[in-house]
Order: sequence, then C-alpha cells, then structure tokens
Amino acid sequence: FTTKATGHGLGLATCYSIISRHGGYIDVESEPGNGSAFYVYVPASGQAPEGPIAAPAAYHRGHGVIIVMDDEEVIQNSLEEMLKTMGYAVICKHDGREALDHFFNEGKANRPCVAMIFDLTVPGGMGGKEAVEKIRKSDKEIPVFVASGYAADPVMKNPRDYGFTDSICKPFIITELAEMLEKHLTKRA
Repeated sequence: FTTKATGHGLGLATCYSIISRHGGYIDVESEPGNGSAFYVYVPASGQAPEGPIAAPAAYHRGHGVIIVMDDEEVIQNSLEEMLKTMGYAVICKHDGREALDHFFNEGKANRPCVAMIFDLTVPGGMGGKEAVEKIRKSDKEIPVFVASGYAADPVMKNPRDYGFTDSICKPFIITELAEMLEKHLTKRA
C-alpha cells in the first residue's frame, strides 16, 4: 500500500516475494522524516555447484499476437522483448479495459490474438481478475495467463478457479515464461 499519488505500492510485495523464494527475509528500520533502511538477508552456500551447470531448456517458439496488460511500462517492455524472441507480435495495454477493448475489436475484425498475459492488480484501473471474467463470457478457450508479484494470492495459487489458464510469479525469467507457453500454446497450434 502507498499513499503516494503516483505510487503503486507493489515494490515491497515484489521484494518480499523474491527474497522469500530464496529462503531469506527482509527487515526495515524507519524513522519519520529521516527515511528508511531495508536489510535483505538470503542464505549463502559454502559449496560450489556439482558438475557442469545445465544449459537452459530450449525456448518456446510460436507465432501470432499476444496481448500484455500491465500498468508498469518496464514490465510491458520486458515481456514484449521476451515474447518477440519467441516469435510473437505483442500489443501492450495499461489496464484491463484497454486490453478488453483491443481483444474484442480485433476479434470482430477477424484478427484474433493467440493469448493474453494480465497483471493481477492495476491501481485505479481494471486488473486481470475482472478482465478475465469478461473474456470468459464470450471465449472460454483463449489462453489467459496471470502474472503477479503476489505469489500467495489465491488467484496465483489456483488460477483456473478464477478463469485463468495458468499463473506466473513476478519476477520470472524467460525460460519460466517459455515453459508456461510451451505447455499451453503448442497444443493450440
């Protein structure tokens, strides 16, 4: 949560998610008017990796348009670059309303997209949870993925219960994205 007009309040939630997934914790010291100090603790290993480090899995290859909806431009740009390396064209939208308008307009023009990746929450706008409900009223089959830093959110843990095809926790790397797309989009090709 943030009281800043232009803030999103997701920074600490994302940090917490990353640090927790690495078995660590975060501590804070804050003094009004003097700022805050954040301390991040992650476990270290005293051992070198055994054997050669495995090469990343082969990347997914696909084609068609994927709609990316996220209110943060840096996330849009990162996802767009990842998806382009896999062969997709990408349309980025800032909230669920924009994504829905594009999805339905392109469908009417017989230019359907092959999938969508939606941010779970959009401060002051329509998030993925509300948007997918509207999509599922007219299209039960199109793959719609949810991406969020809120790893413990029920939607992230059980995406199908909320109309999503699958979920991916931010931050993620290209191989995690490729694995999810390979699992759900190659069947449709």
